[in-house]
Amino acid sequence: MVDFKGAKKYIIERLETELSPNLYYHGIHHTMDVYEVSIKIAELEDVPQEEKLIINTAALYHDAGFIFRYEHNEELAVKMIEEVLPKFGYNEKQIKTIGDVILTTRIKARPISLLEKIMSDADYDYLGRSDVGEIAQTLHKELGEYGFHLSEEDWNGLQIKFLKKHEYHTPSSLQLRRPSKLEYYHYLKSLK
Repeated sequence: MVDFKGAKKYIIERLETELSPNLYYHGIHHTMDVYEVSIKIAELEDVPQEEKLIINTAALYHDAGFIFRYEHNEELAVKMIEEVLPKFGYNEKQIKTIGDVILTTRIKARPISLLEKIMSDADYDYLGRSDVGEIAQTLHKELGEYGFHLSEEDWNGLQIKFLKKHEYHTPSSLQLRRPSKLEYYHYLKSLK
């Protein structure tokens, strides 16, 4: 029997105590946001209960690698779930699927399964929300802390480039988030 509540409590406590305070974007608040959004998208996409367990666990653990390092942290999150989740009753197949879902949060990853698509959409949900500007500023500030110093102009250029390539994958995110994301894209372009 899977102890989801135990697995959730475990990772939240670790993230709260072990994440660096200068993760202005990738802090616990981002993990909880992605978790809440993954629940909503899974509902909208009529995902069965067993698969909701997978996506919700993946959302909670997707940025756990930031405890250890900033870049290429996804592989470390997968390593962590392989060590931790068996203690909470997850089986090998579930852990493998959760790992695959986490790996789709890498910048150039292409989600294939529905769960991977939900994870990807949940991770970038903010791009199509009214708070996108504020959240983007936290990422800009965080990048500066980790050696990626970008002027406001360069930062906006980077966002435009990313938004041009970014796509939502689930019907619900395409409907609910894509229009506002395009508005933000056009707003950034108007600043040039």
